[in-house]
Amino acid sequence: METLASSAEVPVASPTAPLSVWKRAAAVFTRPAAAWSDLGTRTQWWFPMTLMALAGAAFTLVLHERAILPMITQRWEQMVDSGQLSAEQLERMSEGLKGPAGLAISVAQQFIVWPVILFALALLVWFGAGFVLGTKLRYRHGLEIAAWSSLIHIPAQLLIGVLAWSKQTLSGIHVGLAILLPEAEAPTKLQAALASFLDALGPFQIWSVAVVVIGAAALSGAPRRSVAWVMSGLYLGLSAFLAALAALFAPGT
Repeated sequence: METLASSAEVPVASPTAPLSVWKRAAAVFTRPAAAWSDLGTRTQWWFPMTLMALAGAAFTLVLHERAILPMITQRWEQMVDSGQLSAEQLERMSEGLKGPAGLAISVAQQFIVWPVILFALALLVWFGAGFVLGTKLRYRHGLEIAAWSSLIHIPAQLLIGVLAWSKQTLSGIHVGLAILLPEAEAPTKLQAALASFLDALGPFQIWSVAVVVIGAAALSGAPRRSVAWVMSGLYLGLSAFLAALAALFAPGT
């Protein structure tokens, strides 16, 4: 009887309660180490992916006429000056972009672009934490990590939106280290590449990579230090590749 009584008094540890999508979203910002509990067996990547697409759609709706159209029109006018476009082509393209169809296409693109980006980043996370480190991290886990860590970019979007609204253009707006570069009216290809790479080293981007490292370590079981080295290397390589693309497609020499 005494044994039964004493054993009944011993508290039994209860399993961690599953996080709702809203609590997990808050944890990504406030307690990233605790944001991955039960994601090994639960599927919730659809929520942050939808949230990012909606945020992108709202960003486009608010800034379409105020900042996006002026930026695109300015680039097209530069192409007219360089002979790449005719004045008639510029007028037709501008009219199409200003109409309801142009706005609808711009908004709808967000529901295509964000899933493509996150599916690609999930592959990168899976390759680094799963293949390179030799863990049992699955692609679905990589998708959870990529999708939930992407929420860090929402504050960056808000900051960019405020700056773009005040400047009435998205051109020349930086929330990374590229803000330290002198502003040029017609940046060269090298300047475009450098700005792209430095923006990848901004506070929001580094914050997002840190959340990826924490999530990949939690879901793969690999040491956080090892995950940090691999994911940082992959991120720098991706940033250099995107900087090269920025230089390739930038006007100028």
